Amino acid sequence: MAQVARDLTGKGVLNFIRNVVEPGGSVLITDEYKAYNTIRRIMPHYVVNHQRHYADGLTHTNTIEGFWALLKRAWYGSHHHYSVKYMPLFVAESAWKYNHRGIDNPFGEFIKGVFA
Repeated sequence: MAQVARDLTGKGVLNFIRNVVEPGGSVLITDEYKAYNTIRRIMPHYVVNHQRHYADGLTHTNTIEGFWALLKRAWYGSHHHYSVKYMPLFVAESAWKYNHRGIDNPFGEFIKGVFA
């Protein structure tokens, strides 16, 4: 799940997480951004301090950083920048592509979903 952030305060981040994540059985792994500290009230939260290391066993942010790298590459490459007005659509497109990256024929799966 990805969307354009409108509120990057602790309260805004907490509301987003509450709306899209089932806290029971979930663990949040983030960088040191202070707004994430509010999450500790509802679920376990591990912080990767990139000044010390980039991974601590299975605790890392490489997956989400890979997603944002692909989104940024599309922004500079195929989309050649886009306005804030259309940003939610491009973020949704990138999330769909990332979530279906292991499928041999993602376009076929998309068409099946459209006409299902």
